[in-house]
Amino acid sequence: NENANAQERANAIRKNSMRILDQLNTIENRSAATMEQITFVMNQFASQAHLANEEIRSMAAMSAVMIETGEEQGKGGRALKMMYARLGSDIGGARQEMERYGVSVTDAEGNMRPLSEMLKQLEESFFEQSGAQQQNTAQIIAGNRHYTRFLKLMTNLDRLRELEIEAAFALFPAMEEIE
Repeated sequence: NENANAQERANAIRKNSMRILDQLNTIENRSAATMEQITFVMNQFASQAHLANEEIRSMAAMSAVMIETGEEQGKGGRALKMMYARLGSDIGGARQEMERYGVSVTDAEGNMRPLSEMLKQLEESFFEQSGAQQQNTAQIIAGNRHYTRFLKLMTNLDRLRELEIEAAFALFPAMEEIE
């Protein structure tokens, strides 16, 4: 019985790993970013994103958007890491800026929400602002070094959503199903 439980756990882990690989493979196949680029970017910010309960497909989609918009891998990843840090600790008023637009940075239990969700929630009020106001908001949330990358994410939210949806459906499995 103990062996059966261990086997069940191992099968569950394999199944989850394949689901994640299918999502990553789909994003690689549906974007201009390679798996190597996506994982390089993700490596820069994944621990912060994981703490915020960000889905791997959203991390990969944000990474692919960074690559597709011409960002160097390290800068794109550091920008996402910095956004999480600034929002999580309210550095430079980042959390207050999000909340000013009605976007909750934390959930009911006080855990940080996924950045991808916050960006989508911010979208409508963000695009009602003038260009100068958008830049100011971006600088408050992402900092002076990374605000242009925040703007790239905001202006490419449709692309982010598209990649997340395609990954959720695993349109390009990493392996063929074995019967």
